[in-house]
Amino acid sequence: MLLKQIYFTANEAVWLVAITGFALGATVVVQLHEEYGQSRDAALRLLGSLSFVELSPLLACLMMVARSASAMAIELASMRISGEVAALRRMGISIESYLLLPRVLGMTLAAVVLAGVMSLASVLGGVLFATGWDASYQIFALERMLRWHEVLICLLKAASFGLVAGVVSIYAGFSVPLQVSEIPKAASRAVLRGLLALFVLDFCWALVL
Repeated sequence: MLLKQIYFTANEAVWLVAITGFALGATVVVQLHEEYGQSRDAALRLLGSLSFVELSPLLACLMMVARSASAMAIELASMRISGEVAALRRMGISIESYLLLPRVLGMTLAAVVLAGVMSLASVLGGVLFATGWDASYQIFALERMLRWHEVLICLLKAASFGLVAGVVSIYAGFSVPLQVSEIPKAASRAVLRGLLALFVLDFCWALVL
């Protein structure tokens, strides 16, 4: 169940996240270098900091919530309304360990993977648009663009975003009344509350950092 959740949430979205990250990096570098007169090295260093600390964790998890939160809420709401959850309880199967925990952990790990992919793709996009055919030099000198504590912050923020998104989606799916008409409402609540939770949590991170 855990691997299935990770596959659905991360693997199927990785190319979309990578392309978005590449475009993000290219856009930031072009704006900083051509519009604001930053040198290429300064623009790339600023891109690395912005991408890993601020932009990539939030954007990757926003995309994940928009794509996966509704699906998770619909699946759980449907199982609850159809009686599958009650049947699992009667068989003595733990709902928490069988249904809930794998989904929360899967979304948490997927958020870390997607944020990492978007961060690296944004740096690659920035390097290619800043240096062109000389990109190999910049790629092999990534330590000048990145600080390890920024990479750690990126992964921690993404994990916290994924954890909160998973909890919100599960609550939206399990809190519906036992009516089929409530399933679309569960999907809508999962996405809207998930997005709101991410912005609130990102604000909390900003206060801490």
